[in-house]
Amino acid sequence: MSELFTFFMQNLQASIGPTLSMGDTREIKVCVKVAQSILSALTGYVDWINISYIVENNGYLLSTLCMLLSNRSYQIYAADVLLIIISRKGKPEERKPLMILFCEEAMHQILTAAEGASLNSASDEYSFSFLKKLCQVLTAIGDQLNFLWGHAEGIKRPDNFETYLQAILAITRHPSKMLGIHAYSLWVSFLRHKEISQDALLHAIIANLVDVSSKSLLKVGFPSQNNHESCQYSRYDFDSDLDFNLFFSRFRAEVAEVVRQITLLRPATTLQYISHWINSVLSLTIGSEAGHCNLSSPSFLEWDGMSIFLESVMSRIQQSKAEQPPPDKIIVIFKSVLEYNTQDPLILSCILSCISALFPYLKYAQELLPVILQKIFSSVVFSLPGQTKSNRSKAVKNVRRHACSGLVRICKQYPSLLAPAFDEFYEHIKKISSDPDQLSQMEKCTLMEALILISNDFKDFDRQSKFIGEILVSVKNMWMSDEIQSAFSSPEQFMSFIGVDQAAVEPSSADTCGINRSHIIYCINNILGVIKRSRCPEEEQACRSGRFVSNWLDNGQPVYKNPATQHIKELLPNLLNLIKVMNTLWEPQYIQRRHPDFAQAYHLGETEKLTVLGIQPPYVDNMDFQNNKCPLERMQNFLGTAYDTSCHILGNAGQCLGPDIYFEIPSLAQHFTQSSMIIFGNPQLLPEYKMKSLVRIFLRPYIQHCPLSCYQTCILPLLTAFCPLMQLRLTAKWTIIDQRSADGVLVDDNPESDECVEDQLTRQVTREYAELLNSVLLYVKRQDDQQTNSEAMNSDDNSEKQSNVKEPKLSEIGQLVMDNESVYPAVILVIFSGLSWDDTSICHKFSTFCLPIVKYMIEKGRVTNELAVFMFSRVLYGLQQHGEHEMNQYMLLGLGLHIYQTLVKLNVCVNQVLTNIPNAPVEMIDKLKRCLEERKTSEKKLKDIFKKIVSPIIGVSLGEKFKREVKIENLPQMFRRRRKENDNSEDKINDISSLFRPQPK
Repeated sequence: MSELFTFFMQNLQASIGPTLSMGDTREIKVCVKVAQSILSALTGYVDWINISYIVENNGYLLSTLCMLLSNRSYQIYAADVLLIIISRKGKPEERKPLMILFCEEAMHQILTAAEGASLNSASDEYSFSFLKKLCQVLTAIGDQLNFLWGHAEGIKRPDNFETYLQAILAITRHPSKMLGIHAYSLWVSFLRHKEISQDALLHAIIANLVDVSSKSLLKVGFPSQNNHESCQYSRYDFDSDLDFNLFFSRFRAEVAEVVRQITLLRPATTLQYISHWINSVLSLTIGSEAGHCNLSSPSFLEWDGMSIFLESVMSRIQQSKAEQPPPDKIIVIFKSVLEYNTQDPLILSCILSCISALFPYLKYAQELLPVILQKIFSSVVFSLPGQTKSNRSKAVKNVRRHACSGLVRICKQYPSLLAPAFDEFYEHIKKISSDPDQLSQMEKCTLMEALILISNDFKDFDRQSKFIGEILVSVKNMWMSDEIQSAFSSPEQFMSFIGVDQAAVEPSSADTCGINRSHIIYCINNILGVIKRSRCPEEEQACRSGRFVSNWLDNGQPVYKNPATQHIKELLPNLLNLIKVMNTLWEPQYIQRRHPDFAQAYHLGETEKLTVLGIQPPYVDNMDFQNNKCPLERMQNFLGTAYDTSCHILGNAGQCLGPDIYFEIPSLAQHFTQSSMIIFGNPQLLPEYKMKSLVRIFLRPYIQHCPLSCYQTCILPLLTAFCPLMQLRLTAKWTIIDQRSADGVLVDDNPESDECVEDQLTRQVTREYAELLNSVLLYVKRQDDQQTNSEAMNSDDNSEKQSNVKEPKLSEIGQLVMDNESVYPAVILVIFSGLSWDDTSICHKFSTFCLPIVKYMIEKGRVTNELAVFMFSRVLYGLQQHGEHEMNQYMLLGLGLHIYQTLVKLNVCVNQVLTNIPNAPVEMIDKLKRCLEERKTSEKKLKDIFKKIVSPIIGVSLGEKFKREVKIENLPQMFRRRRKENDNSEDKINDISSLFRPQPK
């Protein structure tokens, strides 16, 4: 390597020398090309060779690279090599030599090159690309310093650190957001560093950094716009506003984190800045053609950035260990925000954000509480002239929702401050709720949740229960009415009740079936809100004194009762009827009853499809748009929302209402069993997106929070009906996917096609089902000592330590499932078949279940020859499918060895499976059997032997398939060295004079 590196350096020096003089001759062009090739070749070496080669000769390579940064012919190549060198990982001793780049000469050359590139970066894309590369070089130098400072001996503040900080600050000021995100990530690292964050030079520029950060929070720079100088740079980096919008969310998060970290260090600085900024923003006049702001208006951009800055400051100011600023200063800011009045919906939404951020300081000025509540409630009923409940713009709806959610947040975090004013709070909500043209159903539900959150602070079971009963009176009367109960009694009546079998009606105000749908949504939203918000006190003594204890366990632990349980349990049977009748809608005879106007009502909407595919909806400035959906969209939203909310209610019931819900409603399992039989009579009926809600939202939390004593009555009946039918469904779906892959059909050609959506949904449902099985089957025991776990995971040879890190074993419910002959065959089929399905995450998840199941089945004596061959074969199929992925291969090799090792002791036919592998080395199979019998071989060696046996079938990537191995034999030596002959000839030279004597002829 020394000779090779010397060769590179000599040729690089020889090629660069002639090109530094002015000229454009053919010889110079050849030298330039040679030097560029050498620099390109170095990129393949400098990240792994010994650091001594890089810094030898007083860092000649590094100084040469820095020098070349100013030469347009070499600067990109030199920057690539330099970035790879600076980004090297390793021990502190290996990184310390890189601090040579903080010397004055190197820093001057890098900054000079950056300054030259920045002059033309707006008009020259090449200069901008080089500037981005230099930015990465500078931030990588900072990352190395951040790693070494305080951890490596002798590394403290480097020379020219002040110059370096000013350079990073200049990059931070640059209009390009892409440059800025690298700089802000480095600032976060510096500000979190124990020693760098206390350095005087860093503190000297914090005020400037705060100023730059505040400007960076403004959401400007969209490629399609020209309202800021950063727009030109965005056109270099982003293809569309959508791409920029996705990036800006990450960029703004980094900037906000810098503000939070500065607040922890210097709270007075950020507070003073936000005070001046708020005073400046409050003096702005709103100006736009329509009289209100849009998302690009300067006034809104200032308010939006300022609210983010204020939230970042207030979230950390009380956590700072520095001297706290006087609360009076914050109260002054609070009063200024409260006194500002506007009829612009976007500005008003920002004001609500500011109020939420400042609310923790209300305890220093409780006299502001009435003003705050008045401000929030005025926003709850906010409207613009000419707008009514049926035609409100999107911006107005956002303000009202923001106010309602902000009120819930305040009530959740500070109920003790609002509890004294609860009665006035309650009366005001009842007053505005009584106006039918004022609040939407969702707004009423959200305000009801705020009331429940305050009532939790009563810590009195009877009072809380009475209050919940009061607010549920209207819901109970509507939900238990004869009209709704009749609608849930049969699919025909339900379809007529919601209007899916009738022609679409416009406008929505004339749709009587739309009113029926809104009543259903109102009821289930209120039921869910009560379940999620009603709570017992956290302190045990408060629970006892407040009469929240319903029973005592044998170990002396109390069983608590939720104030909402007795009210909700009366409403759940009707909810089960709703789910049942909605599941029945997918039967063919009821699908045919749909009116042609609603033929697509059961399908996913376009927005939901984009969500499934992970595609961000397009960014559109439509705040003034009146979002009046067509009848088909309204029906789609109802069917989706009603089903998901119902699943949320059932899933949260056990977690929030306590174990009483399982004991007092034993019919829940029976109802769902009947419903599931209707669903899965034909596995193709219920679509994948409904199955996803059923598994993730209902079944998983319902099973996780079920008491042990209710497993037999509540869980097993569900799984007995669900698991076999889920196995049929997933097997059929994955057969289609595998067949499509085998035929070479690529669903990615059109990412929004129905096949692609169906493919993604199948994968998501399978992953959710895998998580469900994990909740059912496994109990994972971890060691308490995390350090021991870490050491065990880093050990390759000590298999005993590795097995102690995570010992999956069947839980109580898992054992019940594997003892149930109606359930365990379907579970085993799904898990072991899933090892070879074309999804690495599913394979990885299922592989954790296999060994505990095998061990338990052997313990119970249920492993037949056919079952043993099936389980072992599926592991080998998994290796064939996923062997190209290192983690999956590692998991499957270990699993295959353990299963073979476990099953071969029973003298079953698993050995025959190995011998049937094409080109499997028979001698290695025999060696594996001998090693297992002797029990002296380490697990690592056993795994190596097993890997050699199955290597012919281990999957490889497409690029490695059908590759012809080329073996280059040792070439003959070009120069043969003649061996020195033995010194025993007759012509032995005795002295030097004999060399000059003539030889006899």
